[in-house]
Amino acid sequence: MKTKILLTLLLVLSFLVTEAQDADEIISNYFENTGGLDAWKELKSMKIKATFDQGGMQLNAVIYRKQPDLSRTEIVVQGKTIVQAYDGETGWMINPMMGSEDPQKMPAEMEEAMKDEKFESELIDYQEKGNTVELEGTEEVEGTETYKVKLTKKNGDVEYYFFDTEYFVPIMERRAIKVGPMKGQESETYISDYQEVNGLMVPYYIEVKANGQSMQKLTIQEYALNENLADSLFKYPGEE
Repeated sequence: MKTKILLTLLLVLSFLVTEAQDADEIISNYFENTGGLDAWKELKSMKIKATFDQGGMQLNAVIYRKQPDLSRTEIVVQGKTIVQAYDGETGWMINPMMGSEDPQKMPAEMEEAMKDEKFESELIDYQEKGNTVELEGTEEVEGTETYKVKLTKKNGDVEYYFFDTEYFVPIMERRAIKVGPMKGQESETYISDYQEVNGLMVPYYIEVKANGQSMQKLTIQEYALNENLADSLFKYPGEE
């Protein structure tokens, strides 16, 4: 009986090791095919000019991101600029469409969601970050066969990445919605139109869906990588 139990445990452990190795291989191929892991680690900032299509409205936007978790998004609506930003400590926003052009701190739930969004991919050195990965087989995504990789973050959040089986690039990501009226439901982010910028392959089209319905489309016009973005760009301009 003890021998049978031991053999069963060995088989289970062997299976888990194989699954981890397969997931690692897929992730390694992804970074290799999109510019190389070293190049991705050297990426420190990103500025994106894009057009949002949301609710039938075409909105111009500029997105700024910087290591380790700084972010700022500016969206022009009816000639006025809406700002959403996180400076590493405080999430804040300016929304003139709500009657004020003064900076305001975000609600705690929105701030927490922004705090969780890191600049560097959670797949880079995932073990050092306290994350785990697992290959959950293959799945067809809009007619394309993909590898389904489950990422469990250190904080317990779970995300799924669907990698094209031919080129090993992610064409869809699935995660839980953390804020808003759809909180707790899943969103699916479709990623396509990969092009090379400074040696890195990056997507020029992103669409977010929930319950099969398109929620937001992002068409990117221009990337600027590793520009010198001052921390003051992200800093909450309210009281110290």
